[in-house]
Amino acid sequence: KISVEKAHTDDCSFMSWGYNPFISEKSPYHGAYLAVIESVSKLVATGASFKDVYLTFQEYFEKPNKDAKRWGKPLGALLGAFKAQMDLGIGAIGGKDSMSGSFENIDVPPTLVSFAVTMAKASKVSSAAFKKAGSKVYLVELPVNKESLLPEWDEAMALMKSVYENVASGAILSAGVVKEGGASANVCKMAFGNLLGFAFEAGVTRREMYAPLAGSFVIECEGDSPVGSKLLGVTKDDAIFTIGGERVPTQDLI
Repeated sequence: KISVEKAHTDDCSFMSWGYNPFISEKSPYHGAYLAVIESVSKLVATGASFKDVYLTFQEYFEKPNKDAKRWGKPLGALLGAFKAQMDLGIGAIGGKDSMSGSFENIDVPPTLVSFAVTMAKASKVSSAAFKKAGSKVYLVELPVNKESLLPEWDEAMALMKSVYENVASGAILSAGVVKEGGASANVCKMAFGNLLGFAFEAGVTRREMYAPLAGSFVIECEGDSPVGSKLLGVTKDDAIFTIGGERVPTQDLI
């Protein structure tokens, strides 16, 4: 909460971050763009609107020396981050960069970490932990352009706005954001908080389970999802995960 003298406030600050080294290693442009998206999606998942979000970047790259390809990595990352800011309509107001990430023959992967900050009401904050047994859990996937492999922004913005509104209203009980490990990793982490179990749906594909669908959401609802989504499964009170006939205790997964 914001510090005030001799008074009470419901205003609080939010901060989140986004970065996937495995994507950034393949394409610094995509890595930086999706870092921005991930950081903003995390704010949305906790019940914050992204209309007043600001960003700050932490950048870390190998020594460029006189190698054009090495110089191209930070340039590509900055172009990706700039494109994400233009698409979202939000700006970075600070940052820190270093181009000394080399030691002998070892280089750091191209690194642009996006931090997103905003203000909202503490009473509206929602944690990512599944709230109860018997809930339905869905994957809300951001639509992606098949050529650029980046989000289709008109549709993605509408989807993020809908997720925010439903988190704020309580229609979405909890929401998490997909990273490396995919939606399955999200489901595990969201179940661990209250030691719940989970039964995966039989028709869930490997892509829906494991693809790093950056910025996409895993949401918990009492019934049908209020936003377009794919049913992943149902939370359980027996602290056991089930998938394809296999049963694994939640404590063993932890």
